[in-house]
Amino acid sequence: MTAAARLLETLAQWGVEHVFCCPGTTEIPVLEALATSRGGPEFVLTTHEAISVSMADGYARASGRIGVAYLHTNVGVANGLAHLYAAQVARSSVAILAGIKGTATLPHRALTTSPRLLETAAPYVGYSWQNLRAEDLLEDISRTLWHTTVVPEQPAILAIPQDHLTAEPGVAPPVRWGARQGPAAEAVRHASALLDAARRPVVVAGSDVARRGATGDLAGLAERLGAPVFVESRRDLERWSFRTDHPLYAGLFEPRAPLLEEADLLVLAGMPTPVEFSAEVAALPPGVPILHLSEDAAEPGRRYVPAGAVVGDTAAVLRGLTEGVRPECAPSRSEWLARVRKDSEDLRARWEAEVCLAGEFSAAVAMRTVADVIGGERLLVLDAVTSTLPLLRFLQRTREDSLFATASGSLGWGMGAAAGVAMARRERVLAVVGDGVVQFGVPAFWTVVRHRLPVTYLVVNNGRYQAVVAGMRKSGGEREEYPLTDISGVEISALATAFGIQATTVDGAEELRAALAEDPGPEDGPRLIEIRVNGQLRQ
Repeated sequence: MTAAARLLETLAQWGVEHVFCCPGTTEIPVLEALATSRGGPEFVLTTHEAISVSMADGYARASGRIGVAYLHTNVGVANGLAHLYAAQVARSSVAILAGIKGTATLPHRALTTSPRLLETAAPYVGYSWQNLRAEDLLEDISRTLWHTTVVPEQPAILAIPQDHLTAEPGVAPPVRWGARQGPAAEAVRHASALLDAARRPVVVAGSDVARRGATGDLAGLAERLGAPVFVESRRDLERWSFRTDHPLYAGLFEPRAPLLEEADLLVLAGMPTPVEFSAEVAALPPGVPILHLSEDAAEPGRRYVPAGAVVGDTAAVLRGLTEGVRPECAPSRSEWLARVRKDSEDLRARWEAEVCLAGEFSAAVAMRTVADVIGGERLLVLDAVTSTLPLLRFLQRTREDSLFATASGSLGWGMGAAAGVAMARRERVLAVVGDGVVQFGVPAFWTVVRHRLPVTYLVVNNGRYQAVVAGMRKSGGEREEYPLTDISGVEISALATAFGIQATTVDGAEELRAALAEDPGPEDGPRLIEIRVNGQLRQ
């Protein structure tokens, strides 16, 4: 049995059900093994490596398994790097297998060879290696997969010479997943004391809360504290981690909200240090002490020195703190909680007044309409740069771990990620994407049609790179022309139809409501709704 055939067996032993692949000649031994093998993972054909990686990422997030993408040499890896960065930012368990030329060819200048392939990928992975001996291939594959499960999770890459796939393999080691770290007892005691002393605490729910299935644990801690809970800001959001119908839910975290400057403790629960666009812009309320709960020991203190930090598995940390804090302190925080909730309700009322459903059909009106129609249970993938924030302001979430987004800026990610999520969850996914995202991710259409994946793409089409327009407005104010932002002229519905996707175009809120009311089942294949909005920008 060749090493390629044993590679398939090894992936199956690790529970890998799907491998996302845009193959080339270096993958021929694997393709030959697929033609004769029985069982093993399904190889899902994509027509661009960026889609392979984003599908692996979406699949990993939604399934809790390892997402595997098999890429072709240096050119394939290069095509996948942007979405590999998205997987890194999200701490997604993505393994990249890169087929490279045979060892006799590698020392020479040849087509699709690079002496620094792993250096190219190194900034976006936690582990990188090239298989050096055919007899070590299965061990190297297992080690690569294992590294994607080590907390804090990061992608990993293994380069595999073509000739090693046809050789006799060694023995695959047993499957061993990375262990999670429990919190230090002294750190929990110190954090509990900080929480007991706080009279105006604020909790921010990070993506790790959803990743570990710890939404209930966070709710338990917040209830014991009597503290308001925000969901991390749009800039940081990867997964939604707190129910919007919970009485302690206070909305999206906004570090520059005036009321938050009055807090006497800011609890960052299961999240990294918030992202910033520049060091001059505050990422957290100035002067407020921080208690940072993280699975990555490098995160607390990355920019702000915290008053306390607990490093360890998010669920275990939250349970330890719930046991450690004194519930009798909660009543003393009731006035603060009421003020924060009143502030949140007033802010919501202002948004509703500003985004009138009877007004001009802007992206904000479209997103409020979507939020009104879909409720809190639908499975969502968000990759609409300037439309995501208006949607999140009105969105309801009552189902755990049902929203996936990217804070990476890797345009086009949502096209393939939604397909990966649909393949993992086997239910219909609503993917809210921008017209620019579609133009980056067109190859995803072929794969969702071929596999009849239940993805409904909601495409917000304003005909331009609205985020760049917004940046220019902040920099220089209103102007008649915004260079290099006009991407209009594409009939997105017609483009989707050409791939075999049932598509429709809407130009108003009522048409959008009607289109969303048609709720195809998971067996009905992909759909697309092109939402044509005006150029009005409201953030």
